[in-house]
Amino acid sequence: MTNAKTTAIGLAMIGLVALLARPAYAQRVPPGIAGRPAPSWGVSEWINLAEGSRTLDVTDLKGTVVFMLGFQSWCPGCHSRGFPTLKQLIKTYAGADDVSFVAVQTVFEGFSTNTARRAWETAREYELDIPVGHDGTAGRHSIFMQRYRTGGTPWVVIIDKQGIVRFNAFHIEAQRARTIIDELRGKPGSPRVFETLPAERGGQDLVGTRFGTPTFDRWIDGTADRPAKAKATLYRWWTDTCPYCRASLPAIETLRRKYGSKGLHVVGVYHPKPPRTVDDVAVRAAARQFGYGGVIAVDEDWSALKALYLSTGERRATSATFLVDAGGIIRFVHPGPIFFQSDDPEFAVENDDYQKLSNAIEAILREQPRHASQEKVRPR
Repeated sequence: MTNAKTTAIGLAMIGLVALLARPAYAQRVPPGIAGRPAPSWGVSEWINLAEGSRTLDVTDLKGTVVFMLGFQSWCPGCHSRGFPTLKQLIKTYAGADDVSFVAVQTVFEGFSTNTARRAWETAREYELDIPVGHDGTAGRHSIFMQRYRTGGTPWVVIIDKQGIVRFNAFHIEAQRARTIIDELRGKPGSPRVFETLPAERGGQDLVGTRFGTPTFDRWIDGTADRPAKAKATLYRWWTDTCPYCRASLPAIETLRRKYGSKGLHVVGVYHPKPPRTVDDVAVRAAARQFGYGGVIAVDEDWSALKALYLSTGERRATSATFLVDAGGIIRFVHPGPIFFQSDDPEFAVENDDYQKLSNAIEAILREQPRHASQEKVRPR
């Protein structure tokens, strides 16, 4: 008995040590299934189907770009953003035979309120003539939510003509949705699209704004001159006392080596913590130790970081990354603190962030150069 008790205590201690040893930056797997084949919806209750049809599934719409809105009748965000955007897009693509729209009430709370009847009333309120489904009760939670790993409502899913999920996130602005839909339709001249991070991650308010011209204290292993062939520039703020930077800089180096010859310019911006005068030799040595071999700029007093980022809103970290196109427009923001490639499920978020950034770089490098008069820049 004593041995069994001792063994149990020992196993518990091992589990505790393993938990404490888990890296501080390990995060849960993010919601969504972007990049995967769209599963069967599992929705059995519908209105507004074609005559003679009693159900609808993703395979029925293959060959079209599918825009889906997951909603709940009592969801404020669905009424303030989800349905208005859906209505705009339905109007935009009226008559298009290769774009389909579907709305499904995916219930995970308020089961006595978010009923099928309320779903049909909501559809009538917004004058929706598209298929509208209801999925989820107190006894059987939404199958659609489980299969698509949605994060709640309003949840948007965009599926390409081959049945692959190309976008999923909380809401989407109408203009960005049109860009993605047009790209997936194969419309000539459409810009390449890529998925950015959800708004709740922070820093996404800067996507689409002008980056400006950063002023650094000095440069190490490089100059302020942007290469003439550069189609995009990737800036990453880092410091030698940051474990997240130590884990992320090898990923930055991978991107530099992979895309440098194709038009990507990479700048590792060193900002000491606390702000202070630093020695160039020490900074260069730290970069090499972390696995980064590219151009280094020094932002000793954080003045560039403050002007471009910290002073523009509520920011959670200083180790931010910005992808800026040839026109000086911010196209992707990673708010920090960490991303890298990994096959370990424990680091699914870090890997997913890396893949999204890599996809963004590839898409921008493929774009045709635009004249300044063609750019539509959101004011900060």
